This record gives sequence, structure tokens and C-alpha cells, in this order.
Amino acid sequence: MRITVIRQLLFALPLTYVIFAQHGDFDLPDLNPASDTYDQIIGPDDYLDDICIVYFGHEY
Repeated sequence: MRITVIRQLLFALPLTYVIFAQHGDFDLPDLNPASDTYDQIIGPDDYLDDICIVYFGHEY
């Protein structure tokens, strides 16, 4: 029983780190012509006081 709990913790701790870890900062050009920041270099650090969801999609 005790070994099972230790195994679960050893699995859960790295997983928790991946979910809640802060990822590196990056800057990319804004390619959306309807955006206020169109053709500017922006990144998540430009929106520190806002909720920022980053999605990297691929258009076929």
C-alpha cells in the first residue's frame, strides 16, 4: 500500500510541474489584419495583467 502511494506521487509530481510551469517567453509578429497590434512584434509579456491563452495552430 505504501509503495503504491509513493509511485503515485512520483508520477503526479512531474505531471503537475508540466501543467503549472511557466514556459519561456517568446515574441512573434502579429499577422492578424483585424488586430490593433497588426504587423508588430508581440508576445505574452505584453499582456501581463490579462489572461493570455496561446494557441499554435497550423493552417493547411
